[in-house]
Amino acid sequence: MPLPSPTPFLHQLFTFLEPSPGALDHLVLDHICYRVATVSVYEDLRSSLLKDNRLLVESPINGRRIATFRMATPFRFKQREIWLLELPEPKPGSPYPEGYEHAEFVTDRPLPQFETWLVEHLGVTEDELDRKGLTKPLNADLRLRLPAGLSVKFHELPLDRVIEIELAG
Repeated sequence: MPLPSPTPFLHQLFTFLEPSPGALDHLVLDHICYRVATVSVYEDLRSSLLKDNRLLVESPINGRRIATFRMATPFRFKQREIWLLELPEPKPGSPYPEGYEHAEFVTDRPLPQFETWLVEHLGVTEDELDRKGLTKPLNADLRLRLPAGLSVKFHELPLDRVIEIELAG
C-alpha cells in the first residue's frame, strides 16, 4: 500500500501559511503526518512502510499507536527534504479522513520569540495560535490551525531527537 505524494498537501499548506513564498525557508520541515481512517488501514500501511523504511518508534499515545518512520528516500518539496513520517492509528470513536494532515517545523529560536516572529512576519493573529502544547515537558509546541482541516506545529527539537531522548530515558 503506497503513500500518495505529499506534494499537493504541502503546496496547499504553504499557500495558507506563507504570505510570500520563502518566508519559512530558514526553518527545517521536520516531519509530516499521514492519517488513516481505520485500524486495518493503519496496520496495512505500517507493514508496507516497514519493507523499505526504518521504524524509529511505535508508541501508545492517548489510547492509540503512533508510528514514526525514517524514510529510505525523503519526500521532496521544492528545496526541502523531509525524512520523517508520522503515522497515527485512529483514535476509537474519532474517525479521520485519510490523507496528510499536518506538518511540523523546528524553530530557529525559543518558542516565545518565535511566536512574536510568527505574528510580526507571517501576519498570524494571537487568536490563531493554539498554545496548549506549550506546557509539554519535552519539546513544547505552538500549533497554527489552517483552513481545510490542516495544521502546522512549531517546536524546538526535531522529532528524531525527541525519540532518542525518550528511548534513553
